[in-house]
Amino acid sequence: MILTNCAACAAPLAHNAPRCVRCKTRYCNKTCQHDHWRRGHKQICKRIHRGGNAEQYYADKKYKEAVAVAVEKCADDT
Repeated sequence: MILTNCAACAAPLAHNAPRCVRCKTRYCNKTCQHDHWRRGHKQICKRIHRGGNAEQYYADKKYKEAVAVAVEKCADDT
């Protein structure tokens, strides 16, 4: 999975988009990066870094969400 959208506003990213130095989360510009930091990225940045940086962290997050939906649908079918 390659991150193609800004973590703060979901705008498409340029090839040279700014990123968090620690966890590599990508942003469309420095303003979005600064705003995202104040809105909570500061609290999860270390966790993202320990989880294999942004690509792996967000891939794992999407996987867990998909599994939860599948489990819920299976439970509804029984």
